Amino acid sequence: MIVLLIVTVSSMATEYDPLLLKTQASIFPKIILLDKDVESKLESDKIVISIVYSENDFENAIRLKNLIEDSYKKNLANKVLLVRLVDFREFEKENIATAYYLMQGEPDVHKSITSHAGKNRRVCFSYNYKDFENNALISLLIKEKTYIYLNKSAVHAYDIKFNPMFYKIVKVLE
Repeated sequence: MIVLLIVTVSSMATEYDPLLLKTQASIFPKIILLDKDVESKLESDKIVISIVYSENDFENAIRLKNLIEDSYKKNLANKVLLVRLVDFREFEKENIATAYYLMQGEPDVHKSITSHAGKNRRVCFSYNYKDFENNALISLLIKEKTYIYLNKSAVHAYDIKFNPMFYKIVKVLE
């Protein structure tokens, strides 16, 4: 009985809404461009998004990577767009990306990555806005409308200045 419960809970933790992934794949890269200092965060003149995933989320991470690449044809604002897949267990702090996307995972691992992103002034998106507890910066939710959420408590930690237009399209969560 306990084994069944554990398997059920862990399979539920890795469920992803295909529409939400598709929407995030089309919107999140555009948000990167609203960072006023994005040029200093390029790697060899490329915009790099690292999708950080756990073993259970590998297939969804590939799906998200493909959605981003299909949407942008590896090009974003006349820059090459590179999407990397990074396993949570192999996340190296030296591997600095322009932005990070956190799949669902363990809170301690998320806190480590969001801390790294904040120290390096990199945008950190999360699949679920509940990761704001772990200091993720931006998430997106689809209800009757699409909402882009900004984690107010993390804004100062990241020290990222966005184009003023960005603040008009987001909902700030305390």
